[in-house]
Amino acid sequence: MTDAQSKTLLLVEDDRSAREVTALVLEAAGYRVICASNGSRALDILRTDASIDLLLSDIHMPGGIDGIELTQRARMTRQIRVMLLSGDPRSSFIDFPDNVIFLPKPYDRRSLLGAVDAVLQQSSS
Repeated sequence: MTDAQSKTLLLVEDDRSAREVTALVLEAAGYRVICASNGSRALDILRTDASIDLLLSDIHMPGGIDGIELTQRARMTRQIRVMLLSGDPRSSFIDFPDNVIFLPKPYDRRSLLGAVDAVLQQSSS
């Protein structure tokens, strides 16, 4: 596992219970977790917090900015590692961005932490 103590994750999930449980798992593993309930709020956070090491986002979210668009917009202004989550298969997204890890829902603690670790070990692109 990477040195979680020094890593900050931005978790973007519109489902409150999924957001809370995922944040608890990540925090228990030692990560600092900042939460947002939609893509617009996540973009605001990304603009003001340079400490974020990983953007971890659901793909389907209300409010006009889904996880794929969030990834594209975030990468216009900074290099950031990204992991996208969805209950739909990755193959169903024709515009899925490059250099992004996909984690299918539902996921368990082990698969979540393993995927986060894998993303954080990649060089940022």
